[in-house]
Order: sequence, then structure tokens, then C-alpha cells
Amino acid sequence: MTRTDAGQWPHYSFVIPHIFTQAKVRLVGLGTYVPNGVITNEFFAYISTRLGSSRKAEDLERVTGLETRHVRSSTLELCREMAGADAPGLIGDPTAPREESMVDMAVIAAERALASAGLKATDIDTVVGISSSDNDGFPTIAGMVTHRLGLGPLRSTMLKGACACQTEGFQVGAEILAASTAKRILLVATEALLPNIMHVLDWKTSSLFGEGAAAFIVEQGDEDTYVINGSDARQAQALLYQTPLRKDAVEMAEVDLKIRQLYNEGRGQELSQLLAQYMVGYTKMNGKEVYREAPRAMAECVDALCRHAGLSPAELAHIVPHQANSRITRRMGELLIHDFGWPEDTMGKLADNFRYYGNLSNASIALALVELLRHGRLKEGQWIALPAVGGGLNYGCWLLRFHGLKNLEAVINPA
Repeated sequence: MTRTDAGQWPHYSFVIPHIFTQAKVRLVGLGTYVPNGVITNEFFAYISTRLGSSRKAEDLERVTGLETRHVRSSTLELCREMAGADAPGLIGDPTAPREESMVDMAVIAAERALASAGLKATDIDTVVGISSSDNDGFPTIAGMVTHRLGLGPLRSTMLKGACACQTEGFQVGAEILAASTAKRILLVATEALLPNIMHVLDWKTSSLFGEGAAAFIVEQGDEDTYVINGSDARQAQALLYQTPLRKDAVEMAEVDLKIRQLYNEGRGQELSQLLAQYMVGYTKMNGKEVYREAPRAMAECVDALCRHAGLSPAELAHIVPHQANSRITRRMGELLIHDFGWPEDTMGKLADNFRYYGNLSNASIALALVELLRHGRLKEGQWIALPAVGGGLNYGCWLLRFHGLKNLEAVINPA
């Protein structure tokens, strides 16, 4: 880490280092859930070929670092409806529920987090819900999870935005606990981006995402943790999503019919132009801009918080970023080394489990933590940084010391 004079900071493009939260909170519970359906690269290779931009499954794996994504049964049905009943690479589980909601996934993750902490639902004071892909206005996911857990009329706050809402949730939770308005908070994220905010046939984007849910339980502690978040709307066009309003429904339906027609006729270029022209209801991503800006935003957040904590890179055991894709994760490590003076072994501290799950938006960090625990790499007492970046452009990081979980088996081998 490059040292600077007292009161000085490195040049940051995104982070305003003095706007951060320092609070004595502790992570005590962790839970995740992914559905049993699987989409392989063969499915998106099939779509690309039908649209005249032929790719092989191996090509997609080489470019994205991704092999499979877990999705619900309803999403597999949507994929067959969009791409054709004979489309390959769609693997269902006959035992999986046909109708599984985002709230269903969130409740399972929350119950696993409670089990990992050795707590009952009634031990929770506040629920903070997080999602990039919840298309319901109200009641919110936070409110529905609170209800499903039998908690009564607790404070239930909902954060709706892109993939950095998970770090925003960490900061909101830390500030609530620091204000002593709650003693223990459930943070719960649930995501279904593939069916909800993008078009399946827009394969260059839709191929990157999976589905799942995650939950954290945080409580007042005796050791400082550090959280930072920011937003730079100048970069909004790199990754943008607009929710359709009721007045847009007719136009959206007409566009959808045209997209299906162009797909069936193999007119890929015209389909891409139509998606770019009528963005309402779908995510729009400029991959080159995302790759250039997203890793830098996360690297700056990690660097700034370590400086606030007086923590050297050698003392940081793991960097567990939002799993946007493997290339972005590697690039973040390179920027820490080349721009901020971190040692070469920083690359070995980067968690990357994107390959088998895809981008789970706000559920991604928790799943990466579970994989570290499952492989015995995350140890009690280690410092970890949890950075994220998302559309908007929003970004953030939570820096904390991991103190273990009462019931680890509930995390790595949930019932």
C-alpha cells in the first residue's frame, strides 16, 4: 500500500474517503439459498447460433469464466418458451417446486442464517431487505419476509437498486445498530434478474446471471468495523435498467412480440437494435465501460477502508467481492497492486466463485463467503473486505473481522 502524508489520500476517481461509517458491529449469522434448476452454456450458445452470431459453449466459458447458473423451475420454463422447447442446456429438478417466489428464497436464506447464529426469529429487531430484481411495489420483500418469519409489525426497510445494495445494506445496518435503535438486524437479499429485468434472448447479458438469496445477521459488537458507499450517476449509462410503468405495458407487449418474431426468423442484428431502442423493462449494459469502471470503484473502496482502519494489506486475509464476473474480480486485484501499491500476493486473496453460479447481484458476496467456509479457508479472527459495485454507478465495501459462527454446519451443509 502506497503511504501518503498525514491527512492525504491517493487520487480516487469514485470514493470520497471521509464519508464512511465506523461502528462496533459483528456478523453472527450467514445463510444462502440457490434453486436446483441449472442453465449451462449450451443454452446461450444455441441462442447465439439461432441469431447469426454463433458461439460455442467453450467460447462462452472462456470469455466469462462461467459454466453454469442456478435458476428456479419457472425460469427454465420461461427459457423454453423464449428459445424453443428443444433448446439444450436446461436442466430441471423434478423435485423442485414449480412456483417458487423471490420471497420463498429469501425466507429459506433467512432461516439458515438464524440457524447458523443459534438464534430464533424472535431475536431479530429489524429486517432490511435488498434486491435488484424485485418488480413488486408493495408490500416489499422486507415486509413479506418479516411476516413469513412471524415477527409481527417490526421495522422492515427495503433497499432497491443494483448489485451494490448489499454493501449499502451493511452500512444501513451498522448505522441502525450504532444508533441503538436495534440490537440485532436481519439483512436479506433475493434476486431473479434473468426473468425479471432482462430479456432471455439478449444472450450477451442474460448469460451472466443466476438466481438465489442470501441473509446476514449483524448485532452490536465490541470491535470496530468500517463501511463506505457511494454513487456516481455520470456512469449510469454503463449499466442501466428502467422498470416499466403501467402506461408502458402496451408498447412493451408489442416490442416483446416483435422480439419473438425476429428470433424465430434468425434476424439477430435487428433484434439487438430493437432491444437497444426500447430499453423499457430490460437491463442495458455496456460491457467495456463496466469492465473499465467497476473494478476501480471496488479497489478504491477496499483501499480507503484499510487506510481508515490502519490495516496493512498483509493483515487482510480475504477480499470477497460481488461476483460480477471473474475478469472484473481479477482486474480489481491488479488495480490494487498497480495503482495503490498493494503486494503481488493480493491476487491470492480474491474470492471467485462466479463459475458455477453466475452473477447473483446482491446475493453474491454471501455465497462466496459460504464457499470459503466450505473449503476451510475463512478462519476466525481474519480480516475480510466485502466490496461491491452495481449499476447507477453505485459502489461500496464493508471491512470487518470474522469471528466465526455458532453453527457452521447450518451454513455449509444446510438441511
